[in-house]
Amino acid sequence: MHVRTLHAPTAPSCSNSSATPYDRAPWAAPVLDLLRHGTAFAHRPLYALPVSHTWAHVSGVTLLGDAAHLMPPLGVGANLAMLEGAELAESIAAASGPGDPDEAVRAFEEQMWARAGRWAHITMAGLARLVSPDPSEALALFDEVQPS
Repeated sequence: MHVRTLHAPTAPSCSNSSATPYDRAPWAAPVLDLLRHGTAFAHRPLYALPVSHTWAHVSGVTLLGDAAHLMPPLGVGANLAMLEGAELAESIAAASGPGDPDEAVRAFEEQMWARAGRWAHITMAGLARLVSPDPSEALALFDEVQPS
């Protein structure tokens, strides 16, 4: 399975030296002060599954939420997980025959993959814009997702 790792820019050693890699960064002064004068830095990589991630259906088993579609943390994952839990429960409850629950899960997975794929594409593009050196790209993303 391919997992993409997105790395943060190289951080300074958090010493109080006068020159840091952040001196030319186009960020607000309070953020720059925090980065220049901080005493510790914890590198926390972000992980995401490929946008088109799916799997072969296995009878009696499925995945929901981050287990099914790990995305950048831009406010979508938990909402999708709750929606998927409710939809899966409704699908199984509506199944009437002995083989119907498995078909209900299979149909649910197809629906989940399509929706998760759309959101994975949006969140990967959003992450790319948010870590871009051009702050206007981040603002453009929010205008796209939630127009005024």
